[in-house]
Formats: sequence, C-alpha cells, structure tokens
Amino acid sequence: MSFCGYFLTALIILKQHFSAAEISVPPAPTLIQAAVIGSSVELICQAPLGYGGLEYKLFKNQTLIQTVQHLTKEQRARFMLRGRDTEKENLYCCQYENSMISSYMQPEPKDFSPPPSPHLMVKPSSGQVMPGETLSFHCQAPSDQQKHPPETFLLLQRAKGTPGSMVAPAKLVSQSQEAHFSVKTMGWEDSGEYVCLYQLKLPKTGQVNSTASQPVHITVIELPVPTLSLSQHEGKVLECVGSPAYQQGFFYLFRVGVLSPEATHQASLTQYSARFPVPTHYEHGAQYQCQYSVSLGNFWANSKRSTPVTIPCITGYHTCTQASTGSTDLAVIVGSVSAGVLFLMVVSLLGFAVHRHIKNKSEGRRQREQDKFWQKVHSRDHIVDLTLQRVDIGSEGFGGMLRGRPADSEAIYDCPMTTFKNASFY
Repeated sequence: MSFCGYFLTALIILKQHFSAAEISVPPAPTLIQAAVIGSSVELICQAPLGYGGLEYKLFKNQTLIQTVQHLTKEQRARFMLRGRDTEKENLYCCQYENSMISSYMQPEPKDFSPPPSPHLMVKPSSGQVMPGETLSFHCQAPSDQQKHPPETFLLLQRAKGTPGSMVAPAKLVSQSQEAHFSVKTMGWEDSGEYVCLYQLKLPKTGQVNSTASQPVHITVIELPVPTLSLSQHEGKVLECVGSPAYQQGFFYLFRVGVLSPEATHQASLTQYSARFPVPTHYEHGAQYQCQYSVSLGNFWANSKRSTPVTIPCITGYHTCTQASTGSTDLAVIVGSVSAGVLFLMVVSLLGFAVHRHIKNKSEGRRQREQDKFWQKVHSRDHIVDLTLQRVDIGSEGFGGMLRGRPADSEAIYDCPMTTFKNASFY
C-alpha cells in the first residue's frame, strides 16, 4: 500500500473515532434506596466517578415525577418517596443531565412505626414575650428510648396559614436525650406554633425521625409605635396616638435624653391617645417623645418610643429659653468645679506676685531715699579745734568785771577734736 493509502486510512479511522466521541452520552447513573424514614423512602441517584450534573431527574414507570437542581455540578441527588409512591409495584429510574437512564428499581418499604413523639416545654410557660426577650425550649424524648438514645433534636416552627407544614428554623442543638434551644425573639414574625422531634439511627432501618411533639404557641407582643405631633387644642398641645387595638392604655411624655417621663396620662375606656400641654417653661429646640403601655392579662406590654418632635418657640404665655443639655451631667459639674478652683489658684498666685513686686519696689525706694539722706549729711560734716581757757570769776557776781589773767591753756577733754552738726560760736 502506498503512502497515500496509509494516510487516507488513518484519516478515516480518526474521523470515525471523533464522530463516536461526539455522539457518545455520559454513562448511566445508579439508583439505590438509602433509608426508610418513617413512612417515607429515600432514594439516591449516584453518577459514576468523574461525572456529575446540575440537574437530576426521577422517573416513575417512564413518567417524570421529581427534579433536583444544584447550583454546582454534583455527583448525586436525593429523592423522597411518600404515600403510594412507596408501594413495591412501582418501578423507578433516574438520569442526570442528558446521561443514559439508570436501571429500574423497586422500593422496599419496611413495616415500621416511627418512634413516639417527644414532649416540648417552653419558658415562660405563657409563651408571651416582648421583642428582644429569649425563649427557652426543652425537648424531652420518652424514657423508653434509653436503648437507642436520640442522635439529634430538631426544633421547627410551623408556617403561618398552612397547618401541619413545617419550615425553618430547624436547629441541631445536642446529641443527648435532653435538648435545649434558646431562641431570641426579634419581632412579630417569631410568633406561631413550635414543635420538636428527634432522630434515631437503628440497625435495620437506618436513620428515622420521631413523630412531632404537640405544638406550643408563642406570641411575640410588639405594640405599634405611637406618633407624637404638635397640635392646636385649647392651646398648643403634644398629642400622642397609639394603636386602636389597644385602648385605655397609659401614655408617657419623655424629654429626649431623660429616662423618667415628664408627664403621664391614662386614656379612657374607648380612647387610644393622650394630649399633653406644652410645658410653660421649656427650652428652644427641645425634643420630646411619647410611649404607651397596655395590660395584657398578667403582664404589661410597652411600645417603643415615638419619633422625636422638636418644639419651636411659641408666642404667648410660654417662656422659651436657650437649649441646654436637659439633665445635669456629672462630668460637666466636675469640670466646672475644677475650672473654678484653677481660676482661684491663678488669681491667688497673681495677687501674691503683684504684692511681692510692690513690696520689693517700695523697699528699694525707701533704701534709695535713706542712702541719699546720709550722703547729704556726710557732705556737711567738718572738724573744729577748740581750746577752752579757765577764767576766774570774781565774787561780785555775773555783772562784775573779769579780773586776773588768764592761766595757761588747759584742755578740759581728753580728745579736744569733736564733730558738731552746724556748730557756731561767737
């Protein structure tokens, strides 16, 4: 055979290979029975290793009855048979994407009665709570389950308007015989009926669910938020309006930032609002809120506070002053006292410094004056040499003539040189 012949043969073989690859489909999956859960049968459609799909289909006697959609490619999908679909005469097969169809199989339901239901308790026992409060559930399995203790406990909330159905939340809490659930209520949407159940894993039947407990009813009491407005009714008033469903309630007027109410008023038997007169003395820009509470059997329910309302200056008998903080702040008091003490200390130090300065200046001036005085005194001083002579005085007295000669000079002082101030002799 020539080279061209070999080349043409190779091309034909390659063409046949790729054509077969293009028309080939993924291999068939395997459909098996996984477990019997109560009166239901769980089937698993398993793709071969290395294969998978986003969509799995379950057929009953060549009729599509269920479809499972995945967000990513998965190797398996679970299907649940209930009621008459679990009968043995039914034949089932499955497929993933556009794969080949699996072999048919028949379900094998077992004669099995589900475990007895647990007992569900809640605290507070009334089941009535306010938003933000926590409910404590306790799911107690029957004592005859000691041989096969529950593996998990589930707490479920029944959907509103669809009796008998169960929806999330279902929370796994414990693997012991006793299970506790703590649920913090957020609002009215948490109201409704709650049930619990437990799961067992038995040697012959696998994992099974117990029947659900008797429901407990939970009521989350969330009063509608009131509205506060400034209106005219025999003068300016602040009107707080609650909910028509809750009459004869207590209404409270709060200054924003103050915990205790400034005024309280109880509505009449048919009223659900209250009017508060504007304070005679208030601050410009002051903000107020209102709140109401009603009696619901053995406890009181409180609404949230209304949106703040700012009161402008109203002409008339009202006295409007500049806004302040509304409540005395300890930090402000301490700061004011500290500032006062510091100011007094500064004033005292300045006074002391000024006093010392004046005193030093006065002493310096007096010292300079004394120095000038003594300089002047010493400039006038001189030395005088005096010699005193002895004179004989006659007996005639002071008026007589002096007689005799003077004697030799004799000094009458040891030191004849004496200093006198402004001395003159004649």
